Amino acid sequence: MDLHRFSPKNKGLTGNRGFTLVEILISLVIIGILATIAVTAYTNYFDRSLVKLSIRNIRILEQAIKTFEFENILLPNSLNEMGPVELLGANGNSITQSSPFLDPYGNAYRYLNFANEPAGWPNCRRDGVDKPLSLDYDLYSMGADGVTQNKLNHGQSLDDIVRARSGKFVDLATKY
Repeated sequence: MDLHRFSPKNKGLTGNRGFTLVEILISLVIIGILATIAVTAYTNYFDRSLVKLSIRNIRILEQAIKTFEFENILLPNSLNEMGPVELLGANGNSITQSSPFLDPYGNAYRYLNFANEPAGWPNCRRDGVDKPLSLDYDLYSMGADGVTQNKLNHGQSLDDIVRARSGKFVDLATKY
């Protein structure tokens, strides 16, 4: 029997060597960095998909408002006057909703008919130079934080999904 084979001097040569603490820590740091990148990418993807869903539903509500206007020769005073509307759900299927119509964040879409406003439209949404976003009505989602202000350049309005230029623009307030 060869006793030298089991001596501490030869231990590293037999392949029984384990991982050092430094190697384990480096592996954990790499896994942590990759997990952070993956979570950030997924969160950004999820946020973008909710914004796109809000945009699609605002376009659907626009069509419902146009139909109401065609049938009644005037815009609805509120979204409550409209009947059920088929909006898109989170997984892309149609969901028939009655007022209040909820955005993907669980908040009601906001609507303001300018015909009911006093002169100067004090309650309408305004851009950074204090001009109304649209000339007919406001329709928007308050975004992920669920709060808003009338001016788009206010911090609480930056995540809002707005309809502007009388329907020619529907997207995040930061892109307007």
